[in-house]
Amino acid sequence: MKIGNQLNLSLCVVRPTRIDRKLRDKLYRVVIYGLLAVLIGSGIYLSYVMTRTARNIRAGAVPQLEENVTLLGHISSFESALLRHQLAVNKYFSESIDRDRFLELQQGTQLEMDEHLKFVAGSLGTTDAVRAIRSAYGGLNDAPFSADARFMLPGMHRLGAQQALFNLNLKINYIRDRLDQVKQDAETKLYRSEGIANTSIYDITLLIYVFSTGVFLTGLFMIYHVWARFRLEDELAFQATHDPLTGLAHRRSFEAKLGKLTTSSYTIVLGRIDRFERVIGGLGHALGDRMMQQIATRIKQVAELHGGEAFRLDGANIAILYKLVKTNPALLAAVSEMRDAMRQPFILDRHEIFSSISLGAAEYPADASDPVQLLKNADAALRTSHDAGGDGYEAYTGALNTRTKERLSLEAALSHAIERKELELHYQPQQCLKTGKLTGFETLIRWRREDKLISPGDFIPLAEESGLIVDLGDWVFARACRQAKKWCKEIKADLLIAVNISPRQFRHPHFLQKITDTLRQTQVDPANIELEITEGMVMEGADRMIALLTGLRQLGLKLAIDDFGTGYSSLSYLTRFPVNRLKIDQSFVSRLHHGFNDVSIVQAAIQLGHNLGMEVIAEGVESESQRQCLKRLSCDQIQGYYYGRPLTLAAATEFLLAHRGDSRFNPVRSVTASV
Repeated sequence: MKIGNQLNLSLCVVRPTRIDRKLRDKLYRVVIYGLLAVLIGSGIYLSYVMTRTARNIRAGAVPQLEENVTLLGHISSFESALLRHQLAVNKYFSESIDRDRFLELQQGTQLEMDEHLKFVAGSLGTTDAVRAIRSAYGGLNDAPFSADARFMLPGMHRLGAQQALFNLNLKINYIRDRLDQVKQDAETKLYRSEGIANTSIYDITLLIYVFSTGVFLTGLFMIYHVWARFRLEDELAFQATHDPLTGLAHRRSFEAKLGKLTTSSYTIVLGRIDRFERVIGGLGHALGDRMMQQIATRIKQVAELHGGEAFRLDGANIAILYKLVKTNPALLAAVSEMRDAMRQPFILDRHEIFSSISLGAAEYPADASDPVQLLKNADAALRTSHDAGGDGYEAYTGALNTRTKERLSLEAALSHAIERKELELHYQPQQCLKTGKLTGFETLIRWRREDKLISPGDFIPLAEESGLIVDLGDWVFARACRQAKKWCKEIKADLLIAVNISPRQFRHPHFLQKITDTLRQTQVDPANIELEITEGMVMEGADRMIALLTGLRQLGLKLAIDDFGTGYSSLSYLTRFPVNRLKIDQSFVSRLHHGFNDVSIVQAAIQLGHNLGMEVIAEGVESESQRQCLKRLSCDQIQGYYYGRPLTLAAATEFLLAHRGDSRFNPVRSVTASV
């Protein structure tokens, strides 16, 4: 057991900046539209260039190609006919053919050469090469090789014929040389035309490569964008069905899941993290969120290990869906393991936090035939588990609905209890250990409904949950002030009445103003009133609480820390609280006879209070041994059944009057009014 835990809350949360999603999407769209515009423009420009280049090729290169190719064909044909003519002359000279055959061949080749030479001359015009060819060609038909000449006539000298044949060959060779020159010029023009066409085609090819590269890069970017878009859509779809903090499916997903289930039976287990609001109040929302993430991770792991599916409903509430009946041993094992997992400490920075979970279960269709009613029944089971103190499991039974209806009826009746004058205060005496004298009373609120007392354990938690505790607390404080004033006036007893303030009442924004107004209306001396607050209350925003407590002290009121040692006090803050008295919780007093450690804890609390200049009172004293032990430990006062049970107002007044003349009576101590 620890008297207090000191929390150092120096947390700085730094979140990375993000580009606004709308701005990012707009930027993506601009880039994509720009790339598509460039791509379309490039395609149009490429088509234009290709069309223009093809037109230029057709207008320039194609005619030249056709002309030069035809010219080369005629030159080749002319040269071929010339060679055949030379061959016929040689055969005739060697007498391999007769005159008739020679004349036949000569006429054929001459007609062919005339035709091709005419085309060549018409294509090239009057160039030097053409004139030379025509001049040399005209001498081919001279005697003795003309068709009408008689070659190798009887009596012609053999040497003269050989000389004529030699001269003919020289002319033919000369013509062929000139033809080669003409052919070379035509081929040069042909190559030039081909080069122009190749250059144009290369330019088109280069543009196509550039365009294809642009298409490829644009395609890659669009693939990335589509992938990013799909990922974003998946993320949005996930967020639409899941809690953004924990990643668990949320309430709407849970309800939709229940609506679609077709299995014959299943069980839903609702859970609530116990005392989670204390973590938020003590450590802040940032660490609370981190703790919730760790909680969700544990719950999901344990649930999936047993075939369950976890959901986060809201705040510290979760739900788990099992396709098992609630009496199945596997479900009971899953619930037990869930509770064990939640008992393990959570490590957040330098803080070690212990928690637990309350669970409630309902089975379909055994407990309800529709999901809406099933959730209500599971919630009723959860409330029962939570109201029992937490860290428990409750399976739904029909009696829980009856209890829920009773609670609703009780809440409705409680809201009218003040106006119907059904509330009353009972008083329990307190004793000074040093003198044995009466030091005062603790007054306890009671609700008498139809001549039957309702236990505070039944209606106080209900009042806290519903918010009625604020009105009840105001009533108790006002009633305690009036009673203190009355006792002081009628019995001349200058009594100190300490009023136990509920957490919800203490956090009310107008609490200080209500206290001030009540003191003014009742005309009670503020020095006779003591407010009891728990250490957990003042630790929720300690700096603000110090200011509030200081304001209460300035009114003249006394302050006490109730149930000391059961909360989460910080000793550094405790020294700053303007507190007069510490009240040791009865749970420590009841263990005084258990051993040395329990005694040491109570002794440490008493010494701490004395060192801080405070009085110490122990509650729940029920035996002489406990009283003697506390006296040895130098405790100032006690309260409990050993000294006196709670008394009605009339009985408490008689008790006070009976002890007025008693040497044990000290009228300047305390009476405590508690809600």
